[in-house]
Amino acid sequence: MKQTTRYAASSHRSSSTPRWPLGYTALLWMILCLFGQPCWSQDDESPSRLPDHPIPLIPEDQIQPTQPLLELGPGFLATGRLERGFDIFTGAVWRPSLWVYGNLRSGVNVIDPAGNNNRTIEWANRIDLFANLQFTGTERILVGLQPLQDQGKFTGYTIEPEGSEGWYDNTSLELITFFFEGELSELFPRIDPAGNKKLDYGFSVGRWGVDLQDGILVNDNMDAFGVTRFIPFPGASNMRFTMIYGWGQLHRDDNKLSNESRLFGISTETDTYSSTIDADLVAVTAPEIQGGDGLFAGLGSSQRIKKWGRTFNTTIRWCASIASEVDNAQVSDGMLFFVEASTTPYGTDDNAYGTLFLGIDEFSSAGRSPAKGGPLGKAGILFAAAGLGSFKPALGNRADRSFGGAVGYQWILSGGERNFIVELGGRTPTEGSDPGSAAVGMRYQEKLTNRVMLQGDVYTKMDEGGANSNGVRTEFLVRF
Repeated sequence: MKQTTRYAASSHRSSSTPRWPLGYTALLWMILCLFGQPCWSQDDESPSRLPDHPIPLIPEDQIQPTQPLLELGPGFLATGRLERGFDIFTGAVWRPSLWVYGNLRSGVNVIDPAGNNNRTIEWANRIDLFANLQFTGTERILVGLQPLQDQGKFTGYTIEPEGSEGWYDNTSLELITFFFEGELSELFPRIDPAGNKKLDYGFSVGRWGVDLQDGILVNDNMDAFGVTRFIPFPGASNMRFTMIYGWGQLHRDDNKLSNESRLFGISTETDTYSSTIDADLVAVTAPEIQGGDGLFAGLGSSQRIKKWGRTFNTTIRWCASIASEVDNAQVSDGMLFFVEASTTPYGTDDNAYGTLFLGIDEFSSAGRSPAKGGPLGKAGILFAAAGLGSFKPALGNRADRSFGGAVGYQWILSGGERNFIVELGGRTPTEGSDPGSAAVGMRYQEKLTNRVMLQGDVYTKMDEGGANSNGVRTEFLVRF
């Protein structure tokens, strides 16, 4: 009753309020147009200026999406009327569809390491194949295979060194991904037909990829169960709270499988007015022979900062690891500080970026997939694992007792169909006698067709002692 009265009073006041004369409105508009400073650009040359003519919708017969390898049921990018589907016993309405898709990566790597003549020339191949059985917008089963690789080793042919020449068969039919995910209130709508019991819990069970702190803390496909809930939080627009239990297929920090390891994790992501804050806590239990127990934590903040008339995308992360026993290859004590920033230079679609990291002692991740390498893959192309063959990053991607970073520039060409990156980077040890190193790397990518992309990478690395090493790789990526 109070709410009704308040609305009625508001309506009464509104109806009795005198209207602003039309002539005064027109005069005020003219003054603003002549002397006001608009917040938008009216310059004909401005790329942000809205056009003066309406832009029509694209005719349906001109929409030609690239089809997946197999498509049964409602299409992934199809247009038109939505099918009714059918009711299941829980009350949910399902419209099943099956999409089979993936990509093929095939490339030649040439690695010329410093200090010896043990050059490597190889042809490596990789297939990522997925079958997605979609029931609704929130429920699905995803199955994934990587048939041309086995625990980070790829199928291909080695040309050099001479003693290793020959074909290497590393095929495997092991399921890399196999999980069901859904949302409780959507899967069982009859439990809460009025929608007021707050049963909006998302969940996933099976073998799926766990990625925490942008892959620094955890980056691995494991057998796990996860449940997610979005909850209100003071001073924030939203907060995601996730609990994870992993019981199998966990790879430790040395990228090797640890069958008896178990992972327990809590992950949160909070959207505030100015930042997105990630806070994660993970515990891993394992027998001492497989590295022993470890405790891992991560805290990160991503935000957009306006400075000097530009907008910068920035991320700051801190991660730490504590081993319950003596430090070993699977888990060790250490911390990693990581900072990255990027911006789009004025008048371009390009990307300028920079990264910095500081590794204290020997930080270790709670889980790392065999082809992912170490935790510094986000530091730039000179630190990122190629994920194809034995091509290692120029500056490595382990953070043990070191300081470094990179600066780079990415040119976006031909409306986004090509791009070119030049990057300078370096790292130096904070302890020990290992030499520091610097490197320059370049990457070129070009879209050849809607399904095929060409990529080329090259780097040269210089150590403080004067030794140089080089790497070149060319890859074709085919999406199907």
